[in-house]
Amino acid sequence: MIQVVLVRPWRDAAAGGGCCSAGPESIGLDNTTHADHRTGDVFAQTYRLLREQLPGVDVQIVSSNNSLYLLPTSYRAARRHYGRMRSMRRAALSTTAGAVLVDGKVIGDVESLGPEAVLGKVVTSVTY
Repeated sequence: MIQVVLVRPWRDAAAGGGCCSAGPESIGLDNTTHADHRTGDVFAQTYRLLREQLPGVDVQIVSSNNSLYLLPTSYRAARRHYGRMRSMRRAALSTTAGAVLVDGKVIGDVESLGPEAVLGKVVTSVTY
């Protein structure tokens, strides 16, 4: 199964909304409540778009400080294609806030790309 990880910035956690978003309802999939709050959250929009358009893909949101998960996952993915030192450099990029990882490989930044562009990059980097 293909895995996409959205690396959530620290500032989202300060709002007290849990591990996924800026607020407790930001990542919610129920479009009938708190719609104004969710529309401003690029991570929630990207998450929902990826889940909707790519139902067979495992989409996760991980905090940028979760290096115990991000570093080894990215390193293992990079080792398939690169040497040890280059893989370590690539793995270090995985803890960058806003990073988008597809099977451990950093393909861009959520905030600079936006939801539609992230979807496009995920689709082009995935071979079905």
